[in-house]
Amino acid sequence: MQRKIITISRQCGSGGHSIGNELAKRLDVSFYNKEIIERQ
Repeated sequence: MQRKIITISRQCGSGGHSIGNELAKRLDVSFYNKEIIERQ
């Protein structure tokens, strides 16, 4: 099984969260944002 990891660097207000979420849907991969990662 091959894993896919994509990291998006962005500035506040640039829409990176929305873009990352849409990209994850199109690639059929999980989407994790900063809040989820910080809970780990």
